[in-house]
Amino acid sequence: MKPTTAAIAAVIFIFSIIALSAYNKKPLEIKYTRTLMGTVVEITIVGKDEARLNAAAGAAFEEIKRLEGLMSHYKEESDVSRVNAAAGKEAAHVSIETFEVIEAALEVSRLTGGTFDATMGALGNVWHFTKDDKGELTPPSREQVKKLLPLIDYRQIIVDKKNNTARLAKHGMRINLGGIAKGYIVGKAADVLKRHGIKKGIVHAGGDMVVFQEPDDEPWLIGIQNPREKDKIIGTIKAQNTAIATSGDYERFFIKDGARYHHIMDPSTGFPANKCRGVTIAAKDPMLADALSTAIFVMGPDEGMKLIEKLPDVEGLIIDADGRITVSSGLKEKVKFLKQ
Repeated sequence: MKPTTAAIAAVIFIFSIIALSAYNKKPLEIKYTRTLMGTVVEITIVGKDEARLNAAAGAAFEEIKRLEGLMSHYKEESDVSRVNAAAGKEAAHVSIETFEVIEAALEVSRLTGGTFDATMGALGNVWHFTKDDKGELTPPSREQVKKLLPLIDYRQIIVDKKNNTARLAKHGMRINLGGIAKGYIVGKAADVLKRHGIKKGIVHAGGDMVVFQEPDDEPWLIGIQNPREKDKIIGTIKAQNTAIATSGDYERFFIKDGARYHHIMDPSTGFPANKCRGVTIAAKDPMLADALSTAIFVMGPDEGMKLIEKLPDVEGLIIDADGRITVSSGLKEKVKFLKQ
């Protein structure tokens, strides 16, 4: 028995309703968290297919874990640890990813006159910002730091692109990619999400994040941390398809005899930089944003803002040591400060 024209029309109508219902389904916004790279990593993604969102987030976390394994100076088998173990002796072969980050670190060091320096790892022997060692945190003596200063020199990192090797010229030198690798890794995680079909999302790890969306989507609103009041913001930045990195003296620090000692070191002194409270950089390249936020924190507001204004596709906000705020020309229209 053949179906009537009316029956066929009814079936088509039903399927049309189902298809329209699926199409009009409100997008889900799901936040996933995991502890990696010594911090809480948050991935927020938007879409209509929860299974796809779950798979994409899982793949992004796996990529973060893989890259952390290559670049963490805490892991004995990492590329960075092998370069450090061979310091003053021989070159160590590293992964393409680690080599890319080391090369970028050298470029930023040259760009900033050494206010960013990956060989600051040598200071890890005397500076400690966690209570894992037990007891009261205390700053090292000037004499202890002075002995390590000859080991801080990015020009003593020798790289060979042909063979993918890196060598530290002096025994005792140590590289620490913490000021640039997180930005790189966050960017790679965002790339994984996009390859899984995700059109809108945020990857956020500590002070580094990448935000992305369709060109006609509303910008994300990103909070600007108040350097002196935890869990409070001083304003927001409208962010669209960009990377944002923040360095501040409130992230890892201790106070001793009324003085604040934080983890952002001035390579020229071996002691915490003291010209800023916080620096936020917005840039297309998450690795560059990460490194510049550290370098400009050390440079201070005057020289730092001069550099920001010179660089293409880079904007910034600087909070100086007295709490005064400077915003780059290209960022002013995107920043909204809260009434205090």
